[in-house]
Amino acid sequence: MIDLIFRPWGDCNWLLKKYSIGDWAILSCLSTEKRSAASICHLACFAKNIVLVKIHDPTPIDVALVKAALNDAEKLVRNNVGSTIGIFDADLKAPLDDVADYVDKTVNCSENIILDITSFPKRWFFPMVRELMRHERVRNLVVTYTQGKGYAKELSENPEPLRHLPGFPTLSSRTVHDYAFVGVGFHLMSFATMFGNDQPKALKMLFPFPPGPPGLKRSWQFVDSVERIINQERSERPTIDPIDYVQLSAIDVSQAFDAICRVTAYGEKTSYMLPFGPKPISLAMCLYSVSVDAADKEDVPVFYAQPQRYAIDYTSEPLKKDDQLSCIGYAIKYQGHSFYSIS
Repeated sequence: MIDLIFRPWGDCNWLLKKYSIGDWAILSCLSTEKRSAASICHLACFAKNIVLVKIHDPTPIDVALVKAALNDAEKLVRNNVGSTIGIFDADLKAPLDDVADYVDKTVNCSENIILDITSFPKRWFFPMVRELMRHERVRNLVVTYTQGKGYAKELSENPEPLRHLPGFPTLSSRTVHDYAFVGVGFHLMSFATMFGNDQPKALKMLFPFPPGPPGLKRSWQFVDSVERIINQERSERPTIDPIDYVQLSAIDVSQAFDAICRVTAYGEKTSYMLPFGPKPISLAMCLYSVSVDAADKEDVPVFYAQPQRYAIDYTSEPLKKDDQLSCIGYAIKYQGHSFYSIS
């Protein structure tokens, strides 16, 4: 008999109303893309307090354009939101303690948290999810994501070498892993080698399908890039076999989490994560790593090549369906119970 784990997710309005809570606090990123402010304004009716972080790239594409876009976004939010708002400036590569401070500022406002990852870089929202999952005061946690359209041709530039994400395990004693999970994205960062000293026995490519145009073409270009990197490394390391493609919904966090759990026998097999794909699939990878740690099983490191700057128009506008903002909510915790755990 197959165990059914019900993890509520869907339209954020529907989901948040099911919680029947009037005292939410929102933690979100105020960025240059229009869907950022749209998402915050959409969610504000559920919250009394909102913590917004304006994250500044080390080498912005155009300082004047970035400043103007951020000012416009802040003005839009302040003119349309009646909640108490705190807006803070931060560096993209701020230390982990700074990231944790913004989590604490939000949790101090309420035990019911909405983490809006729409415009947060993965370097930021991964440790935020980890902190909120482990925080004893957080009783209810919903992660939201507003879809966009009109993605920029170049989403980001100048990636760093592949490194561990802050706040996640680093391994020195284990260099061979049963699996590496790669989230398939629009393009692969330009680093010379993909796996460094870490050797996976098998590779699982988490392929979002259907990604929608032009996503399908970009996704296959990503796959081609990964295969070329692996072929270049064949002379220096054992062959990775097999390389499998796991087709997943681009927005179903629960499905992606379950897929990873089944492949790894719920943490019995060792693995690590390379989250280059859509944020919902990356969120599932994050939740899996956190859940494995909570279950006291073999650590699951997360590697990422952090870009030095992002496109100002990362997306051109928020996606709407039937004239309604496509803001998706994922129930992560309810009354202290985690929907994402490994028993």
